Amino acid sequence: MSDILNYIQLPFIMFCILAIQAMSLQIILGGTGLLSLGHAAFYTVGGYTSAIFTVFLAPKLGIENHSLMLFLACLVGMISAACSGLIVAIPCLKLRGDYLAMATLGVGEIVATVFKNLDFVGGTRGFKDIPKLGSGLLIFFIMFIVALFIIKFYKTNLGFAVRATRDDEISAKSIGINIYKTKIISFLIGSSLAGLAGVFYAHTLQFISPDEAGFYNSVVLVLAVVIGGMYSVFGSIFGALIIVLIPELLRFIPQITNPFLLSLVDKGFISNSFVTIFDSIFSNRTLVFSVLVIIIMLLNPKGVASLIENFKKMRSTHV
Repeated sequence: MSDILNYIQLPFIMFCILAIQAMSLQIILGGTGLLSLGHAAFYTVGGYTSAIFTVFLAPKLGIENHSLMLFLACLVGMISAACSGLIVAIPCLKLRGDYLAMATLGVGEIVATVFKNLDFVGGTRGFKDIPKLGSGLLIFFIMFIVALFIIKFYKTNLGFAVRATRDDEISAKSIGINIYKTKIISFLIGSSLAGLAGVFYAHTLQFISPDEAGFYNSVVLVLAVVIGGMYSVFGSIFGALIIVLIPELLRFIPQITNPFLLSLVDKGFISNSFVTIFDSIFSNRTLVFSVLVIIIMLLNPKGVASLIENFKKMRSTHV
C-alpha cells in the first residue's frame, strides 16, 4: 500500500498544478475568448522569481519559517507573473484572433531564452536545490480555493463583463463595457494564477527548467481547457485529470495485457507478431494518448463538462 501511495504522489501533485494552470488559462480562453499560446511563460516566470526569492533573498532577510517563506514566495511569483502578463497584454491585446495567438506564441520562447542565459539560476541546466515548501495536500487545497475564487469572480460585475466580452464585443461596448480594460484584467488574473502554479511546481519538485515556458506546455494547457470544456471551471480540472491520468494508465497496459495475450498465443488464437505490434504501439504512449484525445473531441466537442450538464438535465427531466 505504501508503494502505491509513493507512486501516485507525483502524478497527484502534477495533476493539481496542471489544474491550477488550466483554470488560470480558462479565465483568458474560456472566460474572455482570447487564444493565448504562451501561457506557460507566466507559469515559468512565477516559478523562477519565487525560487530566486527563497534561495537568494529570504536567507539574507533572515526568513527561516517555511510557512512565511512560502506565503511570500507565492506573493512574489504571482506579482511577477502578473507584471509579465501586463507587459504582454498591453501591446498584444490590440490584436485579435490568429494574430493574438501568434503574438503570444513568441512570449514563451522569449522567457525560455532569458532564463537559459541567466547563469545564477542554472542557465540551460535549470534551477536546482530549491527549498521544499509545498506538499500534495496543500496544493490540492490551493487548487480548490482557486476554483472557488474563479467561480465567485464570474458572479461579480467584472465577471459578467468578461463573459459579455467573450460572447459579443459589439454588444458589450454598446452597454458601456470597456473591452480593452476587461481583457487586460482577465489577462492579469490568469497570468497571476499561472504564476501561483509555478511557485508550487518549483517548491514541491525543487527544480524548474527554462523548457517549462516552451510551446509544448502551452499547448498542453490549451488542450486541458478544451477537453474539459472551455466555459467550465471544473471542466479545466477534469481536463487536467485526463491529461495526467491517461498516460499513467497507458504505462501499465502492456504489463496487464501481455500475460493474457501470451496465453492466447499458446492456444494458437493469435501469433507472436500481434503481441510484438501491440507492445510497439503502447510503448509509444504519446501516440496512443493523441489518438484518444482526438476520439474524445470527436465524440464530445464541447468537453467533459457538457457530459455532466447533460446528465443533470436527464435526471431533472426524469424527476
